[in-house]
Amino acid sequence: MFFNKKFRKWGGKMERIKFSIFISVFVSFLGLTVIMPVLSPLIRELNLSESHAGWIVSIGSIAMAAAGPLWGVWSDKRGRKPIMLIGLLGLFVSYALFTGIVYLGLRHLLSGGLLLGGLIAARFLIGIFIPSVPPTAQAYMADVTQNQDRSSGMSLISAANGLGLVLGPALAGAFALAGLIWPLYLGTFLPLVAFTIVLVIIPKAKPLTRDKPPKVHPFQKNVRLYLFIGLTTMIGIITIQSISGFYLQDKLMLSTNEMARSLAIGLTCSGIAMLFIQIVQMKWLKWEPNTMIMSGGFLVILSMLCLLISNSLFIYYLAFFLFGIGVGLMMPGFMTGASLAVSNEQQGAVAGLVAAVQGIAAIITPVLTTSLYELNQSIPYTLVIVVVFIALCSVAAQKYVSREKAPLS
Repeated sequence: MFFNKKFRKWGGKMERIKFSIFISVFVSFLGLTVIMPVLSPLIRELNLSESHAGWIVSIGSIAMAAAGPLWGVWSDKRGRKPIMLIGLLGLFVSYALFTGIVYLGLRHLLSGGLLLGGLIAARFLIGIFIPSVPPTAQAYMADVTQNQDRSSGMSLISAANGLGLVLGPALAGAFALAGLIWPLYLGTFLPLVAFTIVLVIIPKAKPLTRDKPPKVHPFQKNVRLYLFIGLTTMIGIITIQSISGFYLQDKLMLSTNEMARSLAIGLTCSGIAMLFIQIVQMKWLKWEPNTMIMSGGFLVILSMLCLLISNSLFIYYLAFFLFGIGVGLMMPGFMTGASLAVSNEQQGAVAGLVAAVQGIAAIITPVLTTSLYELNQSIPYTLVIVVVFIALCSVAAQKYVSREKAPLS
């Protein structure tokens, strides 16, 4: 309430604030997406296995799940901007450490258990700071939007993610021409760019100080459904990121460089689709959360079926595009639903829970899907179909219960 009253007085500055949030999320997210297309080939160049890749991501994500709620609560108590600045500096240091260890591994100065342990430790440190920016930006967006505009505001954050998915793989493909490690150099540099943008552009705002902030419980009524939707959405996203490089290489008999290039194109297709659907949602559709979730979930399931039944690279790219539209609807759907389920004073806390759920998905999904992939290439995509279907059934059940409880007119 405090933020809404203040920003209404600023008038024209509202759009500047939203644009600043968009840019900060985009630049920080770009630092993640620029690394993903080369992670699979790097793992093989370092003589590590697919399951090692899963452990590197998953163990590091334990920190993300633990730190997410803390960053959210701290942003309520200390202010959004300081938390974002601290997190971005931490990301720079941890990315630099991860890149340095990869460099030593490629030069055969580190190998075996020491190399794997170093990568896990660096990824754990990255996981501590990853939840600093997105949930804080989500809480900030909730601060500056009214309930009726919340879905458009959250779609703007998802659009930043989508644009990051577009440019990240494209930049990764370009930098990888100089060597697989070069996208990591770019990923290390980008948090500094985001830090400068947040420092200069985002205005200061008073923290929502209180002696005892109201708590948000993950099993709280209405909140738990959207946290579950967030979990299923992230399981789908991380499955695509974790195994699709291996899947493309093994199904189409691609070389390591061809695999990196094909995955970069596929993720770019997803990013374009996400960006497109966010613009459509913000400008024209303006769907409520459950409609976005139901529509997006159907497209995610359809994309998984395309990956399972085809051996055509074109169909794979189409599947990535459909997947991008699907998660581009599901992400703002569960973010908006969770935000509207709590009070203004709890926005940082609920955003932290959303980040924690994403961290939980990042813990279990890479190890699970890469291990299942070693058993059978089709099982991970089938798993995504099952969990998304369960999520859609949960939303449909909630709609039915709400309709049954509604008073007769």
